[in-house]
Amino acid sequence: MKYQLLLISSLILLSNQLPAQACSEGNSNSTDYIRRTNPNRCEGIKREQVSGNQLELISFATRNIGSYGNSLTLTIPRLNNSDPPALAVSAKTQQQYYSLDEPSLSLEDARFTFTWDTNILKKENIPPNNLRALAYFSFGSQEVYAPVILGKTSGKYEFVFFTPSRAKFPVWEIIHNGTVVEKQKSPNLKSGEITFNWNGQNAPAGRYQLHYIADVNPPGEQTERIERWLDFEHNPNWLQ
Repeated sequence: MKYQLLLISSLILLSNQLPAQACSEGNSNSTDYIRRTNPNRCEGIKREQVSGNQLELISFATRNIGSYGNSLTLTIPRLNNSDPPALAVSAKTQQQYYSLDEPSLSLEDARFTFTWDTNILKKENIPPNNLRALAYFSFGSQEVYAPVILGKTSGKYEFVFFTPSRAKFPVWEIIHNGTVVEKQKSPNLKSGEITFNWNGQNAPAGRYQLHYIADVNPPGEQTERIERWLDFEHNPNWLQ
């Protein structure tokens, strides 16, 4: 069963919003961001700098790619017989931004999958470790994140935040049924990507919350404290 998504990705993403944006036809031999077929998706390099908010979650994924073959597959677990998720795949290389949007997902064995060729990733010398992915399902007004499996699982989740300013996390914790099951912190101010890893292979399946408090320090401005609660689904089978 095929699904066509009308979604958008970039390096900088709102943690609760993936706004739609059209892509046009173009030279399929170029690496520009255009509509591509077989399979259908928008993919390529966005040459312009992308601006965004002060701190955003840009990836909740597990990946083990090593090196690129001729194709790459991503997988997203289906939650509660839901419609296809909002999905973003992105990477940053210097001032160029790789984006994959509007993929034609297939539903197979309660998982959404998408396989595409790696020509652009290879031409632009994008390291597999630079790939980021974010997906969530909408249940009415509630958004629930699901991990994106890029290639194969690494046995752990990566939660990647991005800030053009500097930020630190005095609180970063994962909560299940009201109990904190993982607690970390990033006490030093950093800019760019800030990554937290969680090995949830021994944690039971179910609904979890990511709770964090971040102090963001934009240049020349006062520090702003941000607190968020994000719902996500976990199953230890997804990490095996």
